[in-house]
Amino acid sequence: MPTDRRDEALGGEAARSLFSKFRTLLEANTAALATMAVMERMLGGEYIFDRTFLEKSAREVADFTYQAVYAVNAMTGNRFVTLYDRFMAITAVVEDILTGRQQEADDDQLVRSLSQLRLEDRPQVGPEGAALGELAGQLGLFVPRGFAVTHAAWSNGNLVPEAAAAIAAALGVPPEGPPDAAMTVVVTVSGADVVTAWRKERGVPARGEDLVAALGGLARVALIELGDAAGGGRIAAAVTAEVPAILRGRIWTAWREGAEPAFLRLDVWPEDDPAARETLILDRSHPFAVQRKLPAEPVAAGPSHRGLQLSDAFTLPLAGQALAAERLLGAPLALEFCQDPTGRFVFESVRFLPQLPAAVSISSGPGEVLLSGGEVACLGAASGEVVPVDETTATTAFPFGAVAVARSASPALAPLLRRAGAMVAEVGDAAGHLAAVAREYRVPALFGLPGALTVLTPGLVVTVDAEVGLVTRGAAPSRPAPESGLSPDDPEYQNLRRLLRHIARLTLTDPNAPNFSVEGCRTLHDLLHFAHARAVDVLADLRQVGFSEHLAIPLSLPVPLDLRVLDIGGGLASGAVGLEAVRSRPLAALLAGMLVPGMWDTTPARVGLGEILGAMAKTMPETGGNLAIAARSYCNVSLRLGYHFTVIDAYIGSNPEKNSISFRYVGGLADAAGRAARAAFIRQVLARQDFKVEVTGDLVVARLKLIEPETAEEVLRLLGSLCAFARQRDTGLSNMDDARALQRLFFEIRERSLAQQEKKA
Repeated sequence: MPTDRRDEALGGEAARSLFSKFRTLLEANTAALATMAVMERMLGGEYIFDRTFLEKSAREVADFTYQAVYAVNAMTGNRFVTLYDRFMAITAVVEDILTGRQQEADDDQLVRSLSQLRLEDRPQVGPEGAALGELAGQLGLFVPRGFAVTHAAWSNGNLVPEAAAAIAAALGVPPEGPPDAAMTVVVTVSGADVVTAWRKERGVPARGEDLVAALGGLARVALIELGDAAGGGRIAAAVTAEVPAILRGRIWTAWREGAEPAFLRLDVWPEDDPAARETLILDRSHPFAVQRKLPAEPVAAGPSHRGLQLSDAFTLPLAGQALAAERLLGAPLALEFCQDPTGRFVFESVRFLPQLPAAVSISSGPGEVLLSGGEVACLGAASGEVVPVDETTATTAFPFGAVAVARSASPALAPLLRRAGAMVAEVGDAAGHLAAVAREYRVPALFGLPGALTVLTPGLVVTVDAEVGLVTRGAAPSRPAPESGLSPDDPEYQNLRRLLRHIARLTLTDPNAPNFSVEGCRTLHDLLHFAHARAVDVLADLRQVGFSEHLAIPLSLPVPLDLRVLDIGGGLASGAVGLEAVRSRPLAALLAGMLVPGMWDTTPARVGLGEILGAMAKTMPETGGNLAIAARSYCNVSLRLGYHFTVIDAYIGSNPEKNSISFRYVGGLADAAGRAARAAFIRQVLARQDFKVEVTGDLVVARLKLIEPETAEEVLRLLGSLCAFARQRDTGLSNMDDARALQRLFFEIRERSLAQQEKKA
């Protein structure tokens, strides 16, 4: 039966209304992400901001999120009305932080795992537990197994009744308590350390010492007073396990005598012979040369001791880890550590030291200038030996404190920044993901310095001074911490981190996962991502809202791709059906990449029975074919090429802060090893383009934000080539060597084809 023209007109009008709501959602999503990016830039500490900035930024993101929630409900007939409840719950926490209230949803927990703590948790757990959690969670340093007993577990200096059960559960001991054990308790009040021996006895009345009675085999407890004890201050405790040790020691990251520059001071002694202590004074720059030994101080009489032989293999990684901790925590530190029987350094306590006077300069004068200019990814200055790195460099092979030099500021290098004293890259900018990671770890970094790999040869000692944009020959004395900007100890900085935990963190990544739901939204970013994904679902299958599928126009292309385009405003020119019809800037770039000669392999896929059975065990996403939703500056493309399902979402405008590209891939015929190799191949390609990439099984999720429009177009052209190239060629992968070989082949074919195109032009 022919379609009634009035029905077509009504359908077209309803479609325009739907597209208008989607554009509202898209604009709100883009604006919110731009504001989040500005907030995240502040994590480097080089920018001064105040409470007004935090209030303005947080409420802007909340307003944009509300617009997105409203738009997706308008598009779906209020199918997701419960999103409003999640929005109200999350913004209530955000407002509590902005108004200075410290209470958050998890603040009523009596016990919290040490590894999950961060500096912004200090009001609940005190500085000891928060600092140890930061070192473990952010830098990946080893700390003892343990947990924090939060201020909520205490009342008038005693543990609340429920605390004993919570502590027992954390310890894995019966509620009635462990057998007698000798305890060592460290009580920290107003910076003074008091050490006492404690032996638990059965029948002791329940008092503040209940904590000790419940400790079992855990032997270190730091009771921290939060506030003025006389004024009813709160108490928290960091509880850590005793670590079997062969050596123990302390390291001061900023120590000096008289007017000399700052050094590292290291005290070390054998676990079984404290009288054998040795004290070394080390340079504060890699490779942390020993300047001198200090004479041993008088020690209580004991057995004659053997001299320690502390080699570079001992001092170099320890000194580098200590300075990485100083950079992250934003202040000079005194760290207690031990070395366990496996050789690992385990940091058992952290104490913040006063800043050294400003008279101690960064440099006594620059040496020969080797490089200058570039973009400042993170302010600061550091010296060290040059170590060239790339995406294949193993994190464990990179020495702590060295200067990393790379061709490109790829996100794949992010783990190295936990160890690097400074970083230089030939290609990259301050808006990329690696720059954000450098600011988070406070690693001085200069990007965009052509020739760096040629000039900065391996083993050369250099100073990277991002303050003035110079790389000079030789080492320079360094200051212990930045003199400008905010430190992680400042209230505004901690509030920023608390806000970002509820605003910018993205916990929903896979739209097909069970937790991708209204109830699974934990942050404003989650709400935006969920609303956007569900809105795209509506546009991808207009039949579910009563529209004709003929609203999507088939595009005629010179490659085997059946693609329909849904124009939601300026995406297509009227009257044309070929590539020349595309007016959407991101879609045009993506299709141009697909059309690069040599990218399409039309031969049948080479698969075996095992690969077929492996694919049969996978649940592939439901999709109605290849669909592009396009506007002038936006596209969302769903592709099912071969056995792969790919979604690319991109926005390109004139403002780099609003530009973003996301890529999601899943599926394909292969066994488990083949799927892992394919995911590795895709990750390697994307990482070279500055994407932040997450891989779960064979699900690859990648995001790129804050990019210049021309760069965004180039990246989309590469994604188009990748989609075409991987359609069949990746079915023969079986291991990581295959993945690396396929990556080389991809770039060889693409670069050769592009060179031929330029020659013809």
